[in-house]
Amino acid sequence: MNTKRNVFLWALYDFANSIVSIVFFLYFAQWLVVEKGLSDFWYNLTFPLSSFLLLITVPISGFLLDKYFRRITGLRYTSVITTLLYCSCALSAIADKEILALVLFIIGTYFYLLTFTFYTPLLNDIATPERRGRVSGWGIAANYLGQFAGLLFVLPFSTGALTLFHASPRAETLLPASILFTILMLPMLIFFKEPKREVRTMHIKHDFRELFSKSKEVFLYPGVALFILAYFLFNDAILTSSNNFSIFLQQVWGVSDTIKTYLLMGIVITSAIGGLISGIVADKLGHKRTLLWVLTGWVLILPLIGFLTNFTLFVIVTVIMGLWFGANWTVSRSVMAYLAPHHAHNLAFAYFGLVERASSFVGPMIWSLVVATTAHGGTDKYRYATLAVTGFIIIGLFVLKKVRSDTPQDHMSATS
Repeated sequence: MNTKRNVFLWALYDFANSIVSIVFFLYFAQWLVVEKGLSDFWYNLTFPLSSFLLLITVPISGFLLDKYFRRITGLRYTSVITTLLYCSCALSAIADKEILALVLFIIGTYFYLLTFTFYTPLLNDIATPERRGRVSGWGIAANYLGQFAGLLFVLPFSTGALTLFHASPRAETLLPASILFTILMLPMLIFFKEPKREVRTMHIKHDFRELFSKSKEVFLYPGVALFILAYFLFNDAILTSSNNFSIFLQQVWGVSDTIKTYLLMGIVITSAIGGLISGIVADKLGHKRTLLWVLTGWVLILPLIGFLTNFTLFVIVTVIMGLWFGANWTVSRSVMAYLAPHHAHNLAFAYFGLVERASSFVGPMIWSLVVATTAHGGTDKYRYATLAVTGFIIIGLFVLKKVRSDTPQDHMSATS
């Protein structure tokens, strides 16, 4: 499986799925909250609900993958369902049916996140241990380049220069992005080669008992439980801030959608660079050590972005922040790759995928609570929210320090 074609297809899929995620992140959030008047709470409720659905299904799917099925089969089914739901959500937004669109978005987000249960573990199969950081970096770079391409692709729709249904420009962006995602994901689903597995008979009662036993083994494996806890904490803060960024730009700075698009383009370019560089650095200096430095940067940069009052400085610092976005996803994924036990690799990555894509569980509630309780502060309520979620990164940083290192010198210093 360690072929250039498989690596290319794997990265292309990351490119494709990022198109639909960035467009919905920027335009659907604003259409729902700013145009249709739904509160921040209802939009942020999307992520805990998706997380809950993942919580009750991902461990089972990861276990079944380890024992019975091929990952590419699961990726095919979940990807097709995802694109059908996102297209339906887009059509509902065009028809001005915000409640139906929100429901479809919640279910679509769940299936979108579920795809990574099958997609992410392929990293260990397509890359040797000494190259996982780089290959992970290529995937992250492709992801951010896809975000850039997606924003550029829908820009004529967002400005109203191009229209298909004479609906709200923000709503008009969603269907083209969903269709482009569908087209670009097909090569991975059709041509990716994964070895066939021996057909085995399922025994439900025995398999569920084994699932609990294997899950216990995974979390008792050195470093896994601590890292998943740390990742849940700091990723919760980063995802919450990211998911609310377009609303933050609108409510705090009041800039046009065109400026938002260009700003996000700058961020995704630096994110792609950060993903590539951090993967190379992690392979050389150690994955845990690199991630510790990345989180330290987040503790400083997130509150700074929240409380800057000069828009020019805000733009500069925000674009620089993209380096940390790319580094965070790249190095976290490679840390999990060296920590995961070989006998339960898919199950370990299933739990990691659950946290990676759906750790926005507590963060959105904290964000919404801060926004609601500090409403008297005007737009500053969003600044206070960025400060509140930074606390999760600080706690995650301290937990990460206790995780087993991949470099001998760090391991000896931690045990001495």
